[in-house]
Amino acid sequence: MLSKMNPLGIVKAHYGSLRNYQTNTLSAAEISLHLLLPAVLAALHFWLVPDISEGVVSIIVSAASIVAGLMLNLLVLIYTLVYNAKTNPNPVSNIDDFKRVSSESLSTIAFSILLCLLLVVASLLVLSRFATVAGVGRFTTVYLGIAVILCLLIVLKRCYAIVQLELK
Repeated sequence: MLSKMNPLGIVKAHYGSLRNYQTNTLSAAEISLHLLLPAVLAALHFWLVPDISEGVVSIIVSAASIVAGLMLNLLVLIYTLVYNAKTNPNPVSNIDDFKRVSSESLSTIAFSILLCLLLVVASLLVLSRFATVAGVGRFTTVYLGIAVILCLLIVLKRCYAIVQLELK
């Protein structure tokens, strides 16, 4: 039963897509950026900002929900593009690159949806009456918020690359 809800495959696919294309190996710099930058910024925020208000939590929940919904729509759009590329008698000019970028986009979009769901949960922890739980929630909210922004930048770049493949 839990295998249907296990997001580990999505996480592996996302981090597996962070490759150096010249050497076809995982990019330690990109993985470090995605893990360390949010942690450092979240720690700075935790140290410098004493609290996150209920109003900010409400905005974060709303924004994360909207982003998750938009990413679900983009997921369907990527599927439609891939399906049309398979059934179209005039195939995409560079089908291998198209498949690779589409697959990487799919994994990062799914990962960003997962992050948005976790962001909603973490931001609700901020409202806890227990200081430790609220503190963990504050740190995690900022960490996940920055991670979502980084994923959105990747998705933007990859969707741009998908369109560029056809325009060349």
